[in-house]
Amino acid sequence: MWFEPALRPDIAAGPTDWQQLVHGIWLREQIEQQLDPHLTKMFGYHFVRVGQLAQQLQLTQIRIGHELQVAKQLPAEVLADTNHWPFAEHSLDAILMVAELEFERDPHQVLREMSRSLIADGYLILVGFNPFSPALLPGLWPGRGDRFPWCGRYFSKARINDWLALLNFEIITSEYFAPSLFIDRLNPANSVLQRLYQWFPQLGSMYLVVARKREMPLTLTRQRAPLKAKLKQMPVANRVE
Repeated sequence: MWFEPALRPDIAAGPTDWQQLVHGIWLREQIEQQLDPHLTKMFGYHFVRVGQLAQQLQLTQIRIGHELQVAKQLPAEVLADTNHWPFAEHSLDAILMVAELEFERDPHQVLREMSRSLIADGYLILVGFNPFSPALLPGLWPGRGDRFPWCGRYFSKARINDWLALLNFEIITSEYFAPSLFIDRLNPANSVLQRLYQWFPQLGSMYLVVARKREMPLTLTRQRAPLKAKLKQMPVANRVE
């Protein structure tokens, strides 16, 4: 589940409810707190939440007028496959994906589809699981490998940023948050972990990447006529004929 090729013929289905995750309600609240300051800076007409987890977030700071909820299965306003995105080119202002790439067969294709549908300067918000966090170590215990979130594939934040750079996205925010061990009997807001997180933010169980699509305008440059050198006959002193 760690450091595997991005493209795979089959992949486990993702979670559809926060309660399917260890400390799921706490994670949802952490994500909401992390997203709100960024959402206040985004404006436009169409905001899309991808997947059931993104739909269930209570986001109070959205400034974009129209929201759409898109998922592969009900409940959703639009049923769609993220590998074959139904939205027109340059039609969306912002897209939010929460724990989706970990359960996609071809995450490269998904990001390409998201990029295609965003307007210039549109936002792509990605929230996922940090593969370097100790929170994923309990997934190595017997009987846990087929449970959420350990049954997914994990991509490092740096790898995600590289993929986005290839699609001409500018990384606005790239950070870790929500330090936890994903162990049921432990308090997710463990004070020791919180103190360690201040020194080592890589301990965060989740990452947040906010990227903005950039398009460089292509300006035609007219070809200039070649400059002809003007030679002037200079007087020569003591000229002899």
